[in-house]
Amino acid sequence: MSIYSSLKRLLTKHVLTSRKRFFEFNSMMDSRRSIKQFNHKNKTPKLKPTQIEAAKSYFKSKGYTLNNTYWHRYYTSLNGEFHADYIPDDIFSSIISPRFNQMRQWPALLDKNLSYILFKDFNQPKRVVQNINGFYYTNNKVVDEQTAIEACNDIQKPLIIKPTIDSGSGKLVTTFTVKDKLTSYKNLTIPQVFKVYKKDFIVQEFVEQSQALKVLNPSSLNTLRLLTYLRPDGMYVLSTLLRIGQPGSQTDNFSIGGIIIGVDDKGYLQNNGYTKKGDILYKTATNVAFEGFQIPNYVSVVNMVKAMHPIVPYFKFVSWDIGLDNTDSPIFIEFNTYNQNIDMHQIANGPLFGKFTDEILELGLNPY
Repeated sequence: MSIYSSLKRLLTKHVLTSRKRFFEFNSMMDSRRSIKQFNHKNKTPKLKPTQIEAAKSYFKSKGYTLNNTYWHRYYTSLNGEFHADYIPDDIFSSIISPRFNQMRQWPALLDKNLSYILFKDFNQPKRVVQNINGFYYTNNKVVDEQTAIEACNDIQKPLIIKPTIDSGSGKLVTTFTVKDKLTSYKNLTIPQVFKVYKKDFIVQEFVEQSQALKVLNPSSLNTLRLLTYLRPDGMYVLSTLLRIGQPGSQTDNFSIGGIIIGVDDKGYLQNNGYTKKGDILYKTATNVAFEGFQIPNYVSVVNMVKAMHPIVPYFKFVSWDIGLDNTDSPIFIEFNTYNQNIDMHQIANGPLFGKFTDEILELGLNPY
């Protein structure tokens, strides 16, 4: 090997390592900043000295120095349960996740329009129009804007439009109908709606959801969020929760007021539901109790994500949003491999990794 090639290899390795360390630092600081601000703004109760010591001792036993307990404080304040083995989000997002998920693959699969190609064999909402990098598509073919407009105007059912890039937390997710070429969204025409979203968006037919989930909150599509872990011997569900929107809300997102409830491996809801502002609830606004409520066809939901995860093996951790249609069949909404919002799982279900905790922490916290 030439001196040039050797130097190139060393320099490339150095640059890639530096990039990883910069990503870790930047991601960790962003996460810590947000949770510090939340704890301060909401005056979350401080942990007891014995709890702080227990958390730090636990991570020390795993070979990691825990410099703060901001996330332990946050989880405990919302669900009233302290666990030393809670996984702080700053550690998961900046250290553990990048070592299990190939983050260089993430940007290439970022556009949620690609889900119709990746997961073409699975039940998904019916697409009406897709905009990918400014190009309009209907039925997998590039069309002009006028054809895309007519495709929307011709649909008599409720529609939903949302960005396909940077679409987290329910941002700009809007349900509307069209009558006489005017939409129920601010009385705009379809061309005007398209201008609001600019490019990289999708228009779908609104999912007619399972009656069992609809009674929990009829205004939103109430979905299951499953976090799965891909291992050589198969795929495992680490945690499942149900998200329910508030009355009148079109989305079920926890960050904008939705309710989260843990789901056990038989599909039964846990007794308690939680909101971001710290409410502990035992029933929905429609007076349906969480205790004893079973998700219909939950086995099929699990089987769906088990079949889907190996399609994206670059990511050992994947978060899946799955609804149930009006036949109680699972319907795939979207998947997430970067911002996975593990806080919801630990608030609703406790420590994240379960029986795989030692394995994941050993692999995830070891130095490069």
